[in-house]
Amino acid sequence: ALAGDLRITEQGEVIARRYANRLTAANNIELLLAGTARSLGRRDDSSNVEAIAPFMDGAASLSRDAYRKLVTHPSFVQFFREATPIDVIELCKIGSRPSRRTAQQSIEDLRAIPWVFAWSQCRYFLSGWYGLGTALSQAQQDDPRTLISLIGNCGRYPPLHVIITNAANAILMTDQEIMMAYAGMVSSPTVRDELLDMIIQERSLTRSMLELLYQGTLEEKRPNINQIIQLRREPLRQLHANQIALLREWRSLGDKDSSAGQDLLQLSLLTVNAIANGLGTTG
Repeated sequence: ALAGDLRITEQGEVIARRYANRLTAANNIELLLAGTARSLGRRDDSSNVEAIAPFMDGAASLSRDAYRKLVTHPSFVQFFREATPIDVIELCKIGSRPSRRTAQQSIEDLRAIPWVFAWSQCRYFLSGWYGLGTALSQAQQDDPRTLISLIGNCGRYPPLHVIITNAANAILMTDQEIMMAYAGMVSSPTVRDELLDMIIQERSLTRSMLELLYQGTLEEKRPNINQIIQLRREPLRQLHANQIALLREWRSLGDKDSSAGQDLLQLSLLTVNAIANGLGTTG
């Protein structure tokens, strides 16, 4: 983008937070200009890019295969719809477009924002990391010399640095205990155990591979985001517990359009808003 036209898009929900007053607006514009200036002044190491690009192509293919294996699992849609608050999010009146392109209850039909939003609410953040652990682990076996060369040098290749940083942040924001609590809403024990096991195993593998690249724990290497998460840990846990209880009660109703159903829906929507603000993100 810096070699041609640069277009910046701000999501609607953050405009007020970033630009509602002069101080925050000036700060955000300064950050944008500083980041742009830094990128313009950086000289890419073309030899480094040439060495890493084929590795990244292979890792991307492996990661995509692992991700597709999960989301195309025959029971995945059931797990997604029961373990996340997607049914409440679909009723949020916050988007300019409906959450689905058509009326079909399929993953392909769901738009990206509610998909990511749902996984963030239950602390899976699935789309931010799933498949990366498998990709890096397999790449380590197939091409250990290239992976070793990446250790401590991810910052030299900006695309890789962004991927690793975002995945590390996403993993830090996950919470296995909370993930398991939401999975407890899945009606079929077989579906719950099989899908949850796949997700927990990949999460563990991804964390271990990221810590190999960082040469240290994610808590040590990403101290700022870890501090924020720890400060909000207990209040968020209470919010998650409240949301799970409300979802169970609301979903058990025969008539969700009743007065009781509408009251429970409004309370559930409040928990969605509270958790998003507590996490500082919709995903």
